Amino acid sequence: MPRLVDHDQRRAEIGEAAIQVILREGLSGVTVRGVAAEAGWSTGSLRHYFGNQHELQAYVVQATNDTLRRRVMARLERPRNQGSMIEQIAGIVEEMLPLDAERREEYALWSAIVEWERQHPPEGGSATWNDQRALYRQVIAVIRGDEPVREPGAAALPHPDPHVELWAAILHTFVDGLAAQIVNTPGEVSAETAGLLLRSLLEVVPRRFSGR
Repeated sequence: MPRLVDHDQRRAEIGEAAIQVILREGLSGVTVRGVAAEAGWSTGSLRHYFGNQHELQAYVVQATNDTLRRRVMARLERPRNQGSMIEQIAGIVEEMLPLDAERREEYALWSAIVEWERQHPPEGGSATWNDQRALYRQVIAVIRGDEPVREPGAAALPHPDPHVELWAAILHTFVDGLAAQIVNTPGEVSAETAGLLLRSLLEVVPRRFSGR
């Protein structure tokens, strides 16, 4: 009898191999030949799943996005019950900063997704960007004293309080810029400095009933 092939497992192997290629060479290295070599397959075997490089890269970007979401969410969902509210929230937001080897790897993968989306703008907008903005929206809502949105679909929508939206955008922009400095100018922004800057910003978010 012919051996049954687990196609889902095969595609998962392709995704993992492609991620290693991205980390070495960026998205441009994700070719049928390059990924096949990384996975130890023949190019003919890989073409059974993807007819061309565009199809392969589109799949890889989705698989990478899923990988990032799993990794980051696992850390975000860890219980945090020590320190002030700002300290606990800063600990959550720091998971988005490339402060160690794992998070620097995630930043490289995120950069590859951004490059793909720049070349092929998604109809519904960037899923990664929307995930991040939803997180920052929740963070600001908690700091301000607004009720955070619990339902995931609703969390992706603008918050009814315009101040939450404004400060979510500020925090999102700040974290992206800080992450770029950490990666692109190594040695100039230490993990300690990044943490101090983040906490300084969170401290000035106006509270809902502060009168400011």
